Amino acid sequence: MNEEKLLSRRDWLSRGVKTATAVGLGLAAMRGVSQMGWGGFKASAGITPEAVAFAAAEPCVLTCTQTLGPCYFAANLIRRDITEGKAGMPVRLGFRFVDADTCNPLPNVAVDIWHTDASGVYSAPISQMCNGTDPTVQAQRFARGIQTSDANGWAYFDTIYPGWYSGRTTHIHATCRIGATAIVTTQFYFWDNVSEAIYRNHPTYISRPVRNTTNSTDNILGGSLSRMLPYMFNTRMVNNKYLLATKTIALRSTPTACAA
Repeated sequence: MNEEKLLSRRDWLSRGVKTATAVGLGLAAMRGVSQMGWGGFKASAGITPEAVAFAAAEPCVLTCTQTLGPCYFAANLIRRDITEGKAGMPVRLGFRFVDADTCNPLPNVAVDIWHTDASGVYSAPISQMCNGTDPTVQAQRFARGIQTSDANGWAYFDTIYPGWYSGRTTHIHATCRIGATAIVTTQFYFWDNVSEAIYRNHPTYISRPVRNTTNSTDNILGGSLSRMLPYMFNTRMVNNKYLLATKTIALRSTPTACAA
């Protein structure tokens, strides 16, 4: 299997997987940047739609746990726009929650996410390995937020593309809760070609060194495509303005016991 194969609509249907439209991807996910409050960020002209359009089959399979990591902080911020003015490639994240047994949409799932800024730095007063001793960064809460899934199971965030840091490939953390119960804590990843297209072309990222960690060398799931594939975002550029990244998360009503 080609690790980075672009799937067409026909490919999705032939595999028995519904397209984003068929599974109820709301119109809100497709609106232009001007309606998102991203401060007028623009995608780089050097990033073509083909360079960031990657997809993986989305079977209705229980989403398993991955490590919480040392950079979590209980910011408890219920908000869709989590940028706090940070520069970077605009990204709209769409998480679709389904019942792992019936594949029906799951409303009212609270998803708490956190990731780095374009420089690979986390916000909040956490471990020094996440942001050093910078008091300004520790006082901020960028790239952290909570949203709740709607009647179709979708929850959305407006953010920027995460930067990399040594030892980890590009990723986003998430804890999913039903009521007060944490059902699963896990992580999601981007195809390497997507990261390279953005890091080498978008002006916010090009001044950084070439990253030293890819999906195949990541210290959490690196080296195993079969382990990482269920946690890969599906991505595509919308109107050459922002990256749409979506992922299906399958849960049960009790905490997930399996590990990725």
